Amino acid sequence: MSTPDLCIKVEARKLQLVFKGRILLECTPDAPCIELLHVDPDFHMNPKYVSYYKLKNKVKCRLPLHDARLVDPPASGDDVTIVFDECMQLHARIVNGRLELVPEVVGQPGERATAWNGLAIAFKADATEAIYGCGEQFSFLNLRGRRVPLWTQEPGIVKNHSIAKYIADAAIGAGGEWWTTYYPQPTFVSSANYFVHVESYAYAEFDFREKHRHALLVNEIPKKIVVDVQGSAPAVLASLTSFLGRQRPLPDWALNGAWLGIVGGLDKTDPTSVVAKVDRARAGNVKIAAIWAEDWTGLRSFKAQTRLFWNWKYSQERYPNLPDYIKQLHAEGIKFLGYNNCFLMTDGDLYAEARDRGFLIKNAAGEPYQLAMYSFSAPMLDLTNPGTWAWFKGIIKEHMIGAGLDGWMCDFAEYVPVDAVLHSGQDPLVHHNEYPVLWAKVNAEAIAEAGRDKGEEAIVFFSRSGNAGTTRHSPLIWSGDQIMTFALDMGLAAAICSCISMGFVGVGQTHCDIAGEFRLPWQKRTKDLFMRGTEHAAFTPVMRTHDAKGTSGWTLDSDEETLQHFAKFSRVHATLAPYLKQAIKEYAETGLPVIRHCYLHYEDDPTFHAKKPRSLQYQYLLGRDMLVAPVYTKETTTRKLYLPKDTWVHVWSGKEYAGGWVEVAAPHGEPPVFYRKASPFFKLLGSLKDA
Repeated sequence: MSTPDLCIKVEARKLQLVFKGRILLECTPDAPCIELLHVDPDFHMNPKYVSYYKLKNKVKCRLPLHDARLVDPPASGDDVTIVFDECMQLHARIVNGRLELVPEVVGQPGERATAWNGLAIAFKADATEAIYGCGEQFSFLNLRGRRVPLWTQEPGIVKNHSIAKYIADAAIGAGGEWWTTYYPQPTFVSSANYFVHVESYAYAEFDFREKHRHALLVNEIPKKIVVDVQGSAPAVLASLTSFLGRQRPLPDWALNGAWLGIVGGLDKTDPTSVVAKVDRARAGNVKIAAIWAEDWTGLRSFKAQTRLFWNWKYSQERYPNLPDYIKQLHAEGIKFLGYNNCFLMTDGDLYAEARDRGFLIKNAAGEPYQLAMYSFSAPMLDLTNPGTWAWFKGIIKEHMIGAGLDGWMCDFAEYVPVDAVLHSGQDPLVHHNEYPVLWAKVNAEAIAEAGRDKGEEAIVFFSRSGNAGTTRHSPLIWSGDQIMTFALDMGLAAAICSCISMGFVGVGQTHCDIAGEFRLPWQKRTKDLFMRGTEHAAFTPVMRTHDAKGTSGWTLDSDEETLQHFAKFSRVHATLAPYLKQAIKEYAETGLPVIRHCYLHYEDDPTFHAKKPRSLQYQYLLGRDMLVAPVYTKETTTRKLYLPKDTWVHVWSGKEYAGGWVEVAAPHGEPPVFYRKASPFFKLLGSLKDA
């Protein structure tokens, strides 16, 4: 069977499926490309902190499918059914120019159809191709040679194999692995210019360790597998993001300087209050786009922890007359953002209402599932209950938007327990990875219903967790709670890597906390780290600090030098606004992310796929015309980087470079940043040094 785009051959018990000239599946009796599985996942939540997991995915039985035949005649040239061993059908359809493979177990003989609850499928690979995607990656960009489990959870606070990791594991299971992430997604993009997306929220493993095949395992029979082949890397992302959905563009206000992530309330006499911190930032000539006060609902103290109060109304004690203060900020051209998550604390009035109306996830006893978070516990909203949606959207509209908030951190969503009882009866093992998408959607719907999803007054919320579909709802992603450290895999370097990786799963608008949010007991954010984090954030779509309840260590006004450094880069970010706006427009139209892997525009240069030196994965293109190589190691004054073949201008010195490996001076205040001499923004980018 053959059409211009799809060719399927079955000869002598051998199957070959070719789409747009690329061999995707090649099956023989000795090397089957599809297996039916019976899986028995053994996933253990940590009893002290439920979002840390130990995963053992047991494959109890495999049924390799050796023989294939075509159903004759096919429904059409673009809709073909392949039958494997008379027990599974694979429907191959071309839909909107993409290939959709729809597996169906047909149940022969007897009860076989109900025995198989998983699928393994192997796509033909080239030995030299690089692989990207699988969601947000903190440790590695090119995933070739690695097996990637896909399960949303807290990534862990120490992801290297150090003594600290084993201490964290012993304490609350928080050690983490290189692949643990808030935002897994069953999607990969190949440097050979094709993508594969599996439409399933079940646990999956994508294995790229073999030279000639990519082996995908899914803990259910997926709804479909979507593939496209294109002639260039930008065209691949255009097709992928058109299918997955693109984030709505950020409003101009989000780009107009720094978002100050500060806490402390509105007491003008308190030097640690939000009011006092804003006054100091203004006096230091900081260009302020927004105030983000995550403690707007108040605080609660527990043993060894102080947490935000998860009851989504402003604190009359900590933020009296908050709506009036927000109006004052608006008059000054400054926005105000808050915080929410999908939990409710049991001493808040919203908890009692949600409990009584059945809006909380339940345990096996039918009671609200109290999820352990080290020194306290809290229940989680059940988003499989339609009543929960209407109720919680009402809370957002009345108590958040109604109070004047211009946005918020939309936190958590990785916590659905594997033994939960859901209103819908859905399997929690599948719902676990889907929940982050629904959590973003309920927030997005509330904003749309309030008429605040478009224009310059559009509300911006930012998410850390996600999966396929999140880009249709959340306008901004952030890298989650990175550690206040220069260590690879879990600090500044990890945040850089994560922002680049997200572009391969459809996320075009992302950013991170400046210099991290979380710290181990012996850590505090240093001056060097804060200044380097500031430099990196200035060259991302959103520049935002995170004061972490006032216990962060070094911050923007810890001394005069730091304040002036931060103020300078807030002005740099504001100066970049027209350029960033154009990059955001390009993402909306083409799917190219604002933060881009360098190979997307320099496909003929294999250097960018190299795994060594590792420094290559900590540089990126910002839009089409800027190359940014942040300093991500401590006490460093120079940076070695690789420039693709082009004419590049060093922002701070004006010196021109033709490409190749270069080493440049990188003192505080002059991170390695370059722009293309041919850029239509040449004049604007040349003015950054004077911001």
